[in-house]
Amino acid sequence: MEEALKYLPLITICGTAIAFVAGFFKWIDQRSREQEQKLYEAFHKMVCIASGINEAGNTVKMSQQIAAIYQLQAYKQYAFASIPVLELMQFDYATQEDSRKDFIITALRKTIEVLSEH
Repeated sequence: MEEALKYLPLITICGTAIAFVAGFFKWIDQRSREQEQKLYEAFHKMVCIASGINEAGNTVKMSQQIAAIYQLQAYKQYAFASIPVLELMQFDYATQEDSRKDFIITALRKTIEVLSEH
């Protein structure tokens, strides 16, 4: 019994250190998940604006739409989702009679190229 009491402070310190390390790794994991969620939400917002509407369902200006299309290049990890959407938009705009459509088609083409490199 005395032998166990002799090591009690060491056992207490080791237990505290293990709890600290486990808590630290849990905090890092939680922080990483929160950052991933924020990144996904920003990506989702950019896709909405690129499609011509904001998250409230209101139409955005074409300049905002083009900027959002180019901004999608920053989200290469979501290329698997954005490329099909951009290709569909490219097809839709190719059939429109709007004289400004060339600006969007150029943005779509360049963004698809960049995302396809990934």
